[in-house]
Amino acid sequence: MISLIIHRINRYFNAVTGNRGGTERTGINIFMRTIKTVLILTITYWHLSALKTCDLPTDPGPMPKSLIDTEFEPGLNVFGVLRADSDSGSSFIHVEKALTTKQMYEEADIFDTTATVQITDSLTGEVFQFEMIEDTTYRGYYYNFDFQPENGHHYILEVQSDNLPTLSAGTIVPVAPEITPNSLLVTDSKFQFDLKLTADTYQYNCYLFFGDSYIEKQISNNGDGTITIVFNISGKDETATKLVIIGYDRNLTEYLNSSPSFIPQTFHEMINTVENGYGCFGSLAVTAVVL
Repeated sequence: MISLIIHRINRYFNAVTGNRGGTERTGINIFMRTIKTVLILTITYWHLSALKTCDLPTDPGPMPKSLIDTEFEPGLNVFGVLRADSDSGSSFIHVEKALTTKQMYEEADIFDTTATVQITDSLTGEVFQFEMIEDTTYRGYYYNFDFQPENGHHYILEVQSDNLPTLSAGTIVPVAPEITPNSLLVTDSKFQFDLKLTADTYQYNCYLFFGDSYIEKQISNNGDGTITIVFNISGKDETATKLVIIGYDRNLTEYLNSSPSFIPQTFHEMINTVENGYGCFGSLAVTAVVL
């Protein structure tokens, strides 16, 4: 790459100085050679600097700042979401067993279908048992179709299975997202409203539906107050039919923003929001407005 650039620079300066003669040619040649040398050195430095800062396909990604010495510890791996929405029973807990590499190669069953899963409302003391669906499509998924989480309540998850440590975790269900009254504004080019921010919600995702299609905005919550959300709808042939706003708690926000990089040999810090096990347990609140 650098040699190609230098070759083109030489061709350019030869064209500039090649048709002159005598003293004038000698003076210009010295001046032009000086400029050419500086230019080549500058481009070479720029190119090498760019190589140092770019991630090439074969370069490793970010590495840990210290040596991490860990041993495999048997345990449960869960992904649980409490959904405060209009659909009772939409909350779920997915339970798997953490496997060693050897067990994975031996195709050991990763899904745990015999676990005891319960949710406790720490404010009321009420206990809800979750049962697994007898459907191979949803293996390891546990539901309670009568369970409806309350906004602002603190819930504790406990999962027991075989001789593994009892996994536990907690979440506070966010307040339902709320639009400031009389703030909705719709024109031919924009759909706008003011969203009230609450301290228990760490991220909002707003979906504006046009029939089966939608456009989305993601907002990180930096504190209380309000924020103006503006959708650009210019060029849309259909009329907006529904607005859905989802507020995520701290656990799910951390999990959703920890997507791994595809750069090879990259260190990924494990996101874990549970105790005595692995995985994430969090909650969200949904507000849907039919337009």
